[in-house]
Amino acid sequence: MNPILQKIRSGESQTLEFKFELNSARRIATTLSAFSNSDGGTLLIGVKDNGHVAGVRAEEELYVLEAAADLYCKPKVATEIRRWEIEGKVVLAVSIEASSEKPVKAEGTEGEWKAWVRYGASNRMASPVHLELWKMQLGKEKPSVYSTREQKLLEALQQKPWLSLNQAARMTRLPRQAIIRTMASFVKWELAEMLVDESGGFVFSLREDD
Repeated sequence: MNPILQKIRSGESQTLEFKFELNSARRIATTLSAFSNSDGGTLLIGVKDNGHVAGVRAEEELYVLEAAADLYCKPKVATEIRRWEIEGKVVLAVSIEASSEKPVKAEGTEGEWKAWVRYGASNRMASPVHLELWKMQLGKEKPSVYSTREQKLLEALQQKPWLSLNQAARMTRLPRQAIIRTMASFVKWELAEMLVDESGGFVFSLREDD
């Protein structure tokens, strides 16, 4: 079977998104940012959300994609593009690798740059904890003894199935920026994990194996 048809049949996911057409460079820059800041992924252009292959005019789509990657992403996003013909229709498969220069930001309204991440089959604005994680040094190791601040936040996490940053601030009375830095450390040390709640916001929970 055609490998692109296999991808289409598997549906949208953490690493796969369908686009019927590209009519806004700024909007597609959001997806490029999300894939770059996460695990990388593939964008299939010419495929509807339901998996129906509609096809595209490749030249027009490539122009919008180039603008999104070069003008509306910072740093610029490198893409690898392959053209496929399925049932007489052209589909573009755009591969985006996870960036080594996180965060990759996308320009929404003019002059407003934001970082995005991929969660499941959707793009979400990066939380302050994501931004803090990307600033941390790779070699930061889990300490043998926790600080008072870390102990307070751990105790709060133990009391609830999950906490938002606002809930953590109310329970611990710690400054918000201190909570952000500490929570980023917990995620890095794999003590806690980031989840998405019903409203689409990020919350934090102790990992089950801890």
